[in-house]
Amino acid sequence: MEKKHYTPEERAALAEKAAANAGEHFRHGLNCSECVLKGFLELGLTDYPPETVALVSGMGGGMGGTGHLCGAVNAGMLVISSMHGRRDPYAKATMEERIDELYHPETGIYPRHAAYVRAVLGAIGSLDCRDLCAPYADHNSPERKRNCKKIVMTCARIATEMALRD
Repeated sequence: MEKKHYTPEERAALAEKAAANAGEHFRHGLNCSECVLKGFLELGLTDYPPETVALVSGMGGGMGGTGHLCGAVNAGMLVISSMHGRRDPYAKATMEERIDELYHPETGIYPRHAAYVRAVLGAIGSLDCRDLCAPYADHNSPERKRNCKKIVMTCARIATEMALRD
């Protein structure tokens, strides 16, 4: 697909739509990572098929239910990569160019993803599922589910906004 330039208003509207999609999927029992990626894919902005969501299914519950990196946070990284990742890591002719593509402070893949991580950390306070869910002893409590839905929607919103930046 051809890259499109999105205005700040378009990015914000699409980010809200992705967040709403993600929240609706959470309501229907999808895990946190599936919600974030599926919510974004449904915007129709990439050529990835819907089945791509399978790539994140094991990330839920903090990487396979271990409580480590939150699946919603992790899936947000894939949202950004879907727009700015390297489909062919060997497309650059030299090793130096390939490394610059990753690290360049203004256009690099790593700084773009790091900005997402910092934004999410600022918004939700932690990156680990166990920390985010610690206040909720009962995994099935309505309070924990509300908290996770909020996190899912926040990650979908931030990731989509950042994915659509030039």
